[in-house]
Amino acid sequence: MDAFIAALPVALVYFSGWAYLTSYLGQFGIDATQFDVSFTTVLVYAFVPLQSYSVLFAIAAIVLLGFAGFLLEFNMKEDSTILRSVAASLGLVALVLVVVLLFVVKAAATTAARDMSDNVWKGDKSQSVVPLLDARKDDPAVKLYNACREGRRLRQIIGLPSQLFLMCRSAVDECNRGTLFAVSNEGKLLYSADKVREEINVRKICQP
Repeated sequence: MDAFIAALPVALVYFSGWAYLTSYLGQFGIDATQFDVSFTTVLVYAFVPLQSYSVLFAIAAIVLLGFAGFLLEFNMKEDSTILRSVAASLGLVALVLVVVLLFVVKAAATTAARDMSDNVWKGDKSQSVVPLLDARKDDPAVKLYNACREGRRLRQIIGLPSQLFLMCRSAVDECNRGTLFAVSNEGKLLYSADKVREEINVRKICQP
C-alpha cells in the first residue's frame, strides 16, 4: 500500500501528460505511438491539464480523505471497531475517487488539447521557418512547403528530438484546412498530408 501511494503521484502526472499529448496530436491525425516521446516531454505537458479546476478539486478531495483516514488510524484504539470501519470506508471512497480522477484528467486534457489545436489553426501558435536540405525542387510536396514557408503560413504543432510537425494553413480557408508536414532535424521532408480541422461543421473558431 505504501509503495502504491508513493507511485501514484508520478503515475498520475505521466498519465496526464500522455493524455494531453495523444489528444493534442490526435487533433491533427498524428499517432503519438509511432515515434519516440521522451519521459521529460510527457512530464512537461502534464501540467497543462493538471491546472484545471476540476482536476485540482478532485485531487484535493482525495488528499483530504486520505488525511482523514490517516488521522483515524493514528488515533484509534485496538478495540475501535467503528473507527476502523470508518477508516476503511474513507479508504474505499478515496480509491473510487482516484478512478474518477483519471476520467476527469482525460476530459481536462481533451479540452486543453482542443484549445491548443485551435491556436494552430487560428495562427496564434509560433511561426516556423525551417529550410529543407537536399530536397528535390520538382517534388510537389517540396514546392508546397516552400510556398507555405515564403507565405509565412507555417505554424508549429510540436517539436520533438527526432522531428518537427508543422501545419501549413490554407490560403483560402486558413482556419479549417491545411497541409501537415513532418520534417526531420536534418531538414528532410518526411511526409505531408492534407488536413481538415475536426468539428469544422460544429465549431467556428474564426470570425467570417
